[in-house]
Amino acid sequence: MAEARFSCRCGALTGRLAGIDPREGTHVTCHCSDCARADRAFDGAGDRVQGVALWQTTPDRVTIETGVEQLRLTRLSPRGLNRWVAGCCGTPMFNTLKGPGMPFVGVLVARLDSAAALGPVIAHGFVEGPDGKSRHKGGLAVGARIAKRALRARLSGAWRATPFFDPESGAPVAEPEILPRDAGQG
Repeated sequence: MAEARFSCRCGALTGRLAGIDPREGTHVTCHCSDCARADRAFDGAGDRVQGVALWQTTPDRVTIETGVEQLRLTRLSPRGLNRWVAGCCGTPMFNTLKGPGMPFVGVLVARLDSAAALGPVIAHGFVEGPDGKSRHKGGLAVGARIAKRALRARLSGAWRATPFFDPESGAPVAEPEILPRDAGQG
């Protein structure tokens, strides 16, 4: 299995993503308004048409080597997805669910030094149709793959190995900051 390096824009937060194999992760593009808004809030293009490319896997495959103290947790709303950014330069890096119990991480592909080992994008989520409704392309396969990886991580105990949550309490390693409603609008 391949490995890729990741880094924030300024290089203070770095690490590696292990076990890259199209059978062990899912290369997707999310077109939801929240991903676009979060990207814009941190100086990205934030385009629903282009979407945000993600590599979905389990957190035990993410190793932060430098700058762990830079890891910040943001949310678009109090109950929103955990969006992890590098506090040093505001670079969006990862998405997780609210706790470690469902082992899932979406690594922003733009932060990887190479996407070659990821394989092709196999699904597009929240694609806006001509009627204005969002649809998923390949979503069923993505859901099944996430569930399979999560179950395997739960059974093996690998779900506890996460840089995002305290192993004892399960609390996030950083206090969540709720972004202002107008952050990333427009």
